Amino acid sequence: MTEIITEEMHQLKELIINTASKRQSLKDEMSQWYEHNPGERFAKLDNLMVIDDMLSQLDSNYKRLWDFHNQGVRL
Repeated sequence: MTEIITEEMHQLKELIINTASKRQSLKDEMSQWYEHNPGERFAKLDNLMVIDDMLSQLDSNYKRLWDFHNQGVRL
């Protein structure tokens, strides 16, 4: 069987890629912040938590769609 990827799944995949990139940039910024400001709270920590939650939801939605459209497909 061939794997089915719908247009919605393509869009979700792009959102996942873009969101993961934003997350990595923010994590890099946080790492630099803590190098220069040890013991202080990273000002954008809330943003990172929101992005983590968004990434989790996007991933769950993609998996739900993949499972629905690809029942019985083995990779």
